Amino acid sequence: MKRRIVLLIVAALLLVCFAGCQESPVEPVEEYTFTYKNTEVKLNALAAPIVTALGDPFTYSETTSCAFNGLDKTYGYGSFYIQTYPKDGQDYIYRWWFVDDLVANAEGIRITSTKAEVEKAYGTEGFDGKNSYTMKQGNGKLIIILENDAVSSIQYEAIV
Repeated sequence: MKRRIVLLIVAALLLVCFAGCQESPVEPVEEYTFTYKNTEVKLNALAAPIVTALGDPFTYSETTSCAFNGLDKTYGYGSFYIQTYPKDGQDYIYRWWFVDDLVANAEGIRITSTKAEVEKAYGTEGFDGKNSYTMKQGNGKLIIILENDAVSSIQYEAIV
């Protein structure tokens, strides 16, 4: 009888030990994206198909890249801008930013949103205590600047 109890205890301990060895599923890391007219813009994505899908920009400029070999290109689409970086002969999405309240991000935050709306969407963890929030997710970061407790700037930037 005593031997049986010892065997049951050992079996239970082994069961508990090996339960922890089970491979846990890997949570996918969400990336920052922005959708405009059914076109998804994603940090570090190949720029050509995105720029083509968005159509002719209202403004376009290029400048010699200070971080890469080639040209940084900026496309202006009225309410937002996209900047690319060159790598291996192709252009990739480096950042985008909003310039007015006609566009919003996936969480509904736009220029003129209140500090309370930003905190409801993102919490307070990324707040610097003064006037900006910086949140990192996947391969990018989101920077929101406030003036008088209202959003004045929204920018997404790749971590490269």
